[in-house]
Amino acid sequence: MKQGAGRFHRYMGIKDIGSLPKGKDPIIFVSNHQNGMMDPLLITSILKPQLHWLTRADVFWNPVFRMVLFALHQMPIYRQRDRLTDLRERNNAIWECCIDRLEIGAVISIFPEGNHNPQKTIRGLKSGLSDLLGRSLTKHESLKRIKVIPLGLDYEDYPGFRRRFRLRMGKPVEWVDLYDAETEKVNFNQLTDRIQSAIREIAVDIRPYEKYDDLLPYVNALRTTEASAKAWTEITRSLEKISMLKDMGKISKAANQLREAGFESPKMRVEAWGVSQLDVRKKKLWAVALRPLSWIANAPTFMQQWYLNYRGDKVKAIEFRSTLKIGAGMVVYPLSWTLTAIFLGGIASSNGLSFFGWSPFFEVFFAYWAFATFGNSFYGWLQGHLHDHKDALDGERFWNDQKSAALREAWMNYIAVVKKHL
Repeated sequence: MKQGAGRFHRYMGIKDIGSLPKGKDPIIFVSNHQNGMMDPLLITSILKPQLHWLTRADVFWNPVFRMVLFALHQMPIYRQRDRLTDLRERNNAIWECCIDRLEIGAVISIFPEGNHNPQKTIRGLKSGLSDLLGRSLTKHESLKRIKVIPLGLDYEDYPGFRRRFRLRMGKPVEWVDLYDAETEKVNFNQLTDRIQSAIREIAVDIRPYEKYDDLLPYVNALRTTEASAKAWTEITRSLEKISMLKDMGKISKAANQLREAGFESPKMRVEAWGVSQLDVRKKKLWAVALRPLSWIANAPTFMQQWYLNYRGDKVKAIEFRSTLKIGAGMVVYPLSWTLTAIFLGGIASSNGLSFFGWSPFFEVFFAYWAFATFGNSFYGWLQGHLHDHKDALDGERFWNDQKSAALREAWMNYIAVVKKHL
């Protein structure tokens, strides 16, 4: 699953505002949560430490999911909506397990929002993190050394194959001073403020929520997954300024005019347009030249890939599409390669076809497997660059085609109005 997650998205690297602490201090990662199971899969595949996850319990009811979740070292945390008579006892057992792991220097990861949402916002936090920290310090004073480190997940396109993904890491959040020895608890409200502020420094947070649809096109056009450290700082400042605006009437009006001019989100990729004509991507003709080669390389996987994409895109919840595609692909692809390799190996064996003097069956079997795996990887790598080329063509067409004149004028007005408020 981890390998599949790494292949599906186009990983742009980790941008450290902070960095992992040296030594063996226990760590609790806290992250925004937008893209279903893909979020923990990507974090697990990117970060080196062995991660232990706290995950809402209802996803463990499915036996297939439960097997995958346990394999990823995930532990269930129970909520009131689970309607269990022994809920408190179950959670107490999980907390004790977490504390024991932290005591020996484990790394735990939590989505403090408590659930996922495909919108690029930082939602209110649940009490799980403050409960865990309070219990940890009460049981072991030495656990004041726990480092709470924020992570920011940034997707260019949640279900899009080989679309960009960026992971950002923030500075550790101070929390020990919020512990009350009398109540044996960490102040929830103050901790929430600190965690939300820390995540906002490293993740896209569009506020106010009521104006989300009006602001999303502008944010997407900034291509946040590609932003340099300097550009990212400016983006977060801009988002903070927007969130503090008392009157967004002009921005909403410009956004409505944009939609009236024919803008359809998310069908239209404003990432290809940018905020000005200068932002249009560069063409990659070399990628186009290699496209036929990638088709040949991916031939063993093409039909399965097409079918899984077709079925995955039928899933109503956009945040589950990529997870379904990856999960199914990690089973279907190796199985289909194996069966085909056995079939071809049998033909080679029956005809005595040997190229290196080894067993004809195993020669063909392993050759086909190598070709299928390498070919699929090559195809995925090239797809990312072909996306860029298509964006370049779309951007060039948008800024120069007369047919786009009305939409282009509305877009330029929308961008100008937003920038004016910054």
